[in-house]
Amino acid sequence: MIKFRFALAALIAVGLAISPAVIPSADAAPRTSNRPTLPVVYVSGSNETRASAERFATVLRKNGFDTSVFLVHEPKDPSTDPYRTVSGNSKRLPAFVDGVLARTHARKVDVVTWSQGGLVTRYWLKYFGGAAHVRSLTSMSGMIKGSPFQRTMLALGACPSAKACDEMSDTGKRLHALNTPTEALPGIKYFNITTVTEENAFPYTTNLMSGPGDYENLITQDQCPFDLVFHTTMPENAGVQSAVISALHGGPMRMKCSA
Repeated sequence: MIKFRFALAALIAVGLAISPAVIPSADAAPRTSNRPTLPVVYVSGSNETRASAERFATVLRKNGFDTSVFLVHEPKDPSTDPYRTVSGNSKRLPAFVDGVLARTHARKVDVVTWSQGGLVTRYWLKYFGGAAHVRSLTSMSGMIKGSPFQRTMLALGACPSAKACDEMSDTGKRLHALNTPTEALPGIKYFNITTVTEENAFPYTTNLMSGPGDYENLITQDQCPFDLVFHTTMPENAGVQSAVISALHGGPMRMKCSA
């Protein structure tokens, strides 16, 4: 039973991207600004399947965004195991984004992330040259301030990888360095989306930025109080999708409520 609880805590702390139940997708929306469209890179949740990631990417494509999927966990590559590395997957992003820029002849991209993908992206931005290539980052429950579960796992010596836990722990030295001196890097616009009914990357406040920087935080219940939004269904929730689309248009974020 103890081992089961440890395993469950690890899954929750990483924000395991179980393939969500399908929720009707947001319809193609008219453009809300004259902001030039850039190619979009979607950085998946930790264990999100290719099929799930492509469903979300298809919604963005239908709304006019050239979207490429970066899968955090490649099942055939053990080195990408999201329980054993975070920044190790960040190191894979430069080559992927270089390919997108070469294909599209763009100078920068907009990035959308979910769950642990938010941390993977932010380590890339700060330590692996990503900031020079990104105009905006939109995170769906991106674990900005880290996870208390990883702190507990470290204290109990129960982490599959102490480094990976430290990269995700809300008291981890590596996560502290990532968020110092500011959570938001200069020159990038951040859009952070979360829900008070967050069941994986919680407390939900861990997904919101604070301090200096150019960012916008959205708690879904502030705009759509009767919409049920959960971690494992965020990418396939039409209201969340509409908020992401408005962020890609430059904001402010607006949800299309379903309830």
